[in-house]
Amino acid sequence: FHYYDQRGTGGSTKPFDRFEGGFMENMRRLEGTLGLGAQIADIERIRRILGIEKIDVIGHSFGGYIAALYAAEFPGQVGKLILAAPADVLVLPNENDLFESVGALLPADRQAAYKDFRDRYFDFGSVFDKSEAELVALSAEIIPYYAEAAAAKGAPVPEIYAPSQPGGWMPMAVFFSMGGKSDFRAPLAHITAPTLVIHGADDLQTEAGSRSYADAIPGAKFVVMPETGHFMFHQNAGTTAELISDFLGR
Repeated sequence: FHYYDQRGTGGSTKPFDRFEGGFMENMRRLEGTLGLGAQIADIERIRRILGIEKIDVIGHSFGGYIAALYAAEFPGQVGKLILAAPADVLVLPNENDLFESVGALLPADRQAAYKDFRDRYFDFGSVFDKSEAELVALSAEIIPYYAEAAAAKGAPVPEIYAPSQPGGWMPMAVFFSMGGKSDFRAPLAHITAPTLVIHGADDLQTEAGSRSYADAIPGAKFVVMPETGHFMFHQNAGTTAELISDFLGR
């Protein structure tokens, strides 16, 4: 099993601290370095470094989104594909926005602060006034809101998921890649690998969001795990391992 930190996060290089150019220049530089194209290409680079003709790919949450796009871009290089709670961003804008789902589960006395956070997080017009550290701190503000919403739905976030080295500029680069309006369902029809999509019944992401991947990928198998939230590897580890092992034929 080979695990890697996506570029711009974890132990991987964080190439930017602050930007000094104009908005369009900065946006192109950021998106070209940390955006979707670079993230997808990294998986192919890893495959070539390993010298493996076909790799089985598993991705969780945003990693599931990247894994699916990789399998669509390089269908001949993927043996089997597993998407665990893939991020509901195949189509933007979407009807099942995660930020809306979180807000709907928060008590009234938390709504004003949560709205203030969202306004600041999605203020792309001033994003290049910030530093890597400032963006990391801004992204981290979602954690208590998400944890509170998940607990309200009966799927508390495991302590192991406290972020260690998140990326600041990386998510912003991906937002620029996706744009305000995008639809990646058609490219997923190019995937030829047998595919398993797993959804936790208590996930804050809707079942429709996860199912959109299975509907777009030819022959994909879709499984809903009861009494499981977004972090199925820890909330329901035994069943998750069983599903994946059976699918891989091990």
